[in-house]
Amino acid sequence: MTTNGGDGSRFMALGIAAALVAILVLLPFMIVVGFYSFANVQALITGSDLSAQTLNIPVFLIGLVGTVVVFILLLFGVVSLIGRSLSPRRREEEGELFVELSEA
Repeated sequence: MTTNGGDGSRFMALGIAAALVAILVLLPFMIVVGFYSFANVQALITGSDLSAQTLNIPVFLIGLVGTVVVFILLLFGVVSLIGRSLSPRRREEEGELFVELSEA
């Protein structure tokens, strides 16, 4: 499959590919940054009392699980969008099949 766009379309495709690779590489590291931010905000809210009773363990663990789940879902969403954009012909064929079945 060739395009008549010249070198501009090739460079644009390489730029998009580099951006997608960068996003997919950075998302796992963003889990650490997201949880660290959550832990800092929780520490600011609970106060600066040095007793061990100020830390609410369930909230801390829910925050840990929540940040990991959010970024994993974000990673799955990006992978899903990339996979969907790589197979447009299959989606068109499924649409035609759906139209044929609904007319019958």
